[in-house]
Amino acid sequence: MVLESISGFYSKLIEDGTERSKDKRESELIKLWNKSFLTLSLLFFLIAVYDLFWISSLICYSFFLLSVFFCYIIFTDLKFNALAQTFTYLLLSFVFFYLSSHTGLESGIIFYYIPLVLSLTIFFDIKKNSKGAALIFFFVLFEVFFEIFFDLGTDSPWPMKKNHIFLESMIGSFSMVFWLTHFLLRRQVILIKYYKERTEKRIEEVNADIDKLKLVKDLAEQGSVYFLSKFKSLHPYFCDRLVEIQPTIVASEMEFCAYIKLGFSTKEIAVATRSSVRSVEGKKYRIRKKYNISEKIDIYVWMTNL
Repeated sequence: MVLESISGFYSKLIEDGTERSKDKRESELIKLWNKSFLTLSLLFFLIAVYDLFWISSLICYSFFLLSVFFCYIIFTDLKFNALAQTFTYLLLSFVFFYLSSHTGLESGIIFYYIPLVLSLTIFFDIKKNSKGAALIFFFVLFEVFFEIFFDLGTDSPWPMKKNHIFLESMIGSFSMVFWLTHFLLRRQVILIKYYKERTEKRIEEVNADIDKLKLVKDLAEQGSVYFLSKFKSLHPYFCDRLVEIQPTIVASEMEFCAYIKLGFSTKEIAVATRSSVRSVEGKKYRIRKKYNISEKIDIYVWMTNL
């Protein structure tokens, strides 16, 4: 019962926001985002617990607040908001700067900037929010240079615990890099799967169209009474354009235009319709006149481009 409740809560958590997706690909990416934010929230929570027992309450509270914040993001539309994304990055960089300035460079908290900057290219839509990305990048750059040249943490209140902080920073920052790598690989898998399915579907549609075209051509060669109706289902736009340009067109003329559209030569049309070559040439002339097609223009090209 407990496991079912946990499983149901997890599913609800992961699927939050998928109702606004337009297709399967976008839905899967939203799920991946939610899983990633949940993982990041748990990572920060574990760091907070470690800090509580081994280092200090200040660092513990900082990472605990980050954990709660990322968990909150999952339940809201903030993950889709460009301004909120910019604020999140600035908040993370400020927290890392604040902690590093209190513990010094030897603590290794500066390493957290590595996954922070790397994630910009993954989570941030740089094309749509280039100003936000530039702001974050230069803000992080300023913080890093400031910490390197003005090591404010030389008088750290936890000199005996710097080894613990350094170990935590290395594990935490590399865990985030691993998390980013996993996210990137999973996203590529989703995209490859989506485009593979779409390509296969397109190939099926093309094969179906080829089969339909073959059927229409067979009906045309046989001079079947079903030829025109099947042709209309295959090329509805072509038939609509013929009527639009010349509303007085009759079924026999449209059928003749269909033969030309399919690329039948004069002789092939004559055989299919059991007419003489001269009769077919006369029909071509009347079609040219009806649609005001110049003698300089190839009637087959005109029909193809219609």
